[in-house]
Amino acid sequence: MFNKRGFTLIELVIVIVVLGILAAVAVPKFFNLRGDAETAIVEGLKGALYESAGLVHAKASIDNLDKGNNILTVNGGDISIRAGYPRVANNCPKFTSQLQYWLTLDIDSNICQSGRDAEWYGVVQSNAFHFMPANYTSTAENCYVTYTTASEKVGGVWIDKDSATILIETFGCGK
Repeated sequence: MFNKRGFTLIELVIVIVVLGILAAVAVPKFFNLRGDAETAIVEGLKGALYESAGLVHAKASIDNLDKGNNILTVNGGDISIRAGYPRVANNCPKFTSQLQYWLTLDIDSNICQSGRDAEWYGVVQSNAFHFMPANYTSTAENCYVTYTTASEKVGGVWIDKDSATILIETFGCGK
């Protein structure tokens, strides 16, 4: 009557092997998404810092405050500036508390304490601030954004530079 014929053993083995090969190719790509995501948020923060610092500098220039150390009122709050750009001044809590006035970024007040913030951890080194994504606690892990004040120390004296510097390191993101 009806010919009920199923798959042969060899056909089933071939299908399983093909599925295994596809899984072997797709799984590493899936696990690397964390690195891609962390790289993207670091690059996104770099862009936000660059644009926001540029807007602060434009306002400081209009107010004739683009030389030396000054205080600039932005969005209802006072921020420390150097050469018209937001100033780190070797003070993590002060710098991060002023971020809310010039950068649209939800930063926990504990950003300066390792592991306490849900999204970012920050470290100050002289006139530079290093932002690291969650789960990173050191710049040695090579996944961070560095914002450097528009100044440098020459012969023991701080002098203005043309602009703030914003650099990223993403080699260690996702590891």
